[in-house]
Amino acid sequence: MNFKFETLTAVHIGSGEILSPYSDYVFDNGFVYYLDHDLLVKELIKRPNSDELLERFIMVVKNQAKGSSSNRFKLKSFLEEAGLDYKNCALKKVKVHDEVRVEIQKHISTSGQPYIPGSSLKGAIRTALICFFPGISEETLRKKSGYIGEDIFGKFGDDVLKYLHISDTTPFKDENLAIAKFCRFNLETLKRTIPIVSEVIPKGSATTFNIKTTAREGNVKEGFAFLNAGKEDLLLEIINRYSVKNIEIELEQLKKYRNNVTNDIIGFYTGLLEEINKADSKKEAYLRIGSGKTYYFNSIAQKLPKSNLHQIISKTFKKANPNLFPKTRTFIFEGEYSEVPGWVKITKI
Repeated sequence: MNFKFETLTAVHIGSGEILSPYSDYVFDNGFVYYLDHDLLVKELIKRPNSDELLERFIMVVKNQAKGSSSNRFKLKSFLEEAGLDYKNCALKKVKVHDEVRVEIQKHISTSGQPYIPGSSLKGAIRTALICFFPGISEETLRKKSGYIGEDIFGKFGDDVLKYLHISDTTPFKDENLAIAKFCRFNLETLKRTIPIVSEVIPKGSATTFNIKTTAREGNVKEGFAFLNAGKEDLLLEIINRYSVKNIEIELEQLKKYRNNVTNDIIGFYTGLLEEINKADSKKEAYLRIGSGKTYYFNSIAQKLPKSNLHQIISKTFKKANPNLFPKTRTFIFEGEYSEVPGWVKITKI
């Protein structure tokens, strides 16, 4: 089945690559310009004193990386002194809300165009499916080998989710790329961590992808009807149920810490919850992917009995209060505006 993919809030899925402010980009007047190194070198070579310029360029980069703050961020000045318009040596430019002077975590891309990997979508759907099945054995929780969900889907190699195939999305256009500042926000102290700056697919972006189920009669048990060929739409209701439960948990926790930031987030989640409850679960689903998910959105915590959940939290997070966990959230901040990252909507075409 073909699906439309829409971002309801900004999404970041890291590639592991970074852009350095010392050599990879220049910030100027509300834009980040990604430098084309090959073109930059070609332009420097054209200059009469090319050897000197190339040597200075290398020294500028080296000195910035290891020097004091007063020696940093001279790249823009060097290019201007060399008579190079860095705007003409840019692969792309990206509009930003605030000044950027740190490393930028790159979003995964193909041929320079950002996309959402099918593995990220399948991982989020798999978690929702685990929570769909009633109960989870104490033995599974105590296991040190294997993986969560093994007692539901089968051991590695025999996992029934081999019948679920999810494609990468079609790449987004260049204009569907932005830069955002991710901060951990402490609900109790109202303090923020130093921002992590990342490329994102901003809210309001759209593309397409495919979901295909391939199980034939006798391949899977009755409880896995959603894996039968042509039954992809049965997954949507399960995804929505998982998201609704987590949003309800999130709203309950956020309302205990009302402030200027959480009031905006509570408003977003209240509206999203209404939207999901009104949705046609045979045609559309809402889920959260990528960086910035909290404990509940990145686990099967909603499925566990409170006694087990509290035990796990106490053991894993020594100083945490299981009744008020977690106390931090990752938000995207732009001035006074805050956003919960990672929410997307998929709609059957």
